[in-house]
Amino acid sequence: MSTVQRRFLPDRFRPRTPRRRSRRGLALSLAAVAVGLIVLPLWTVTSVEVHGGDVVPPAVTTSLEEQVGHLVPLLDLGWLHQVAATWPAASEVRVRLDLPGTVVVEVFATPDRGSMRIGGGWHAVAGDGRLIGAIDRPRLPELVGFRRPADRREAFAVARRIAECSGGEVLAVRSVTPTDFRVDVAFGGPQNLTTVHVTGQGTEAERAWCEVVRQGGTTVEWADARWPNRLVLREAA
Repeated sequence: MSTVQRRFLPDRFRPRTPRRRSRRGLALSLAAVAVGLIVLPLWTVTSVEVHGGDVVPPAVTTSLEEQVGHLVPLLDLGWLHQVAATWPAASEVRVRLDLPGTVVVEVFATPDRGSMRIGGGWHAVAGDGRLIGAIDRPRLPELVGFRRPADRREAFAVARRIAECSGGEVLAVRSVTPTDFRVDVAFGGPQNLTTVHVTGQGTEAERAWCEVVRQGGTTVEWADARWPNRLVLREAA
């Protein structure tokens, strides 16, 4: 009589007996859900702190502060960021939630490089040529006649070049033609004012004018330095 040897599956292939869930664990889970349903409607924004609110219009600050009382789980921080960052005067915006319910909005101003007169008031101009908001008084240099941001960027480049080469303070840059910039430069105060006509790229005549005024020729009240090899000067009477 022969015996048949039975083969058994390894333990890892055997079906596991389902475990019964602990009634205690189930009760705790249900209690946690119940507490959450009660607490979530009560978890609201208690305060909004806006740092640098003078960079954006008052209506923007008011809109941000109106988030008080809103449910924190439904709070859209990205939308709050967009509300403040839309304004050109804001170079950077940071929004965060400080638990349990404080929203902090930090607005950093875009540095201005000069100003333009528009209508009856003044507007600050950023280094990239964008207008970044109304200001109460002009900031040097004043830009006149530049309509596009690219033109204003070029005007700033001209102002920087003239200030560095002459040692004076550029008060204003005016667009006369696309290739003619009129620059008002003060030496030691507005009483020593010189007007010079230059090009966007600069010329040898411009460098010669800079040498003249650096050597004490601040009595020159007007100069034409647009030409490659010709410098025209007019001294004060």
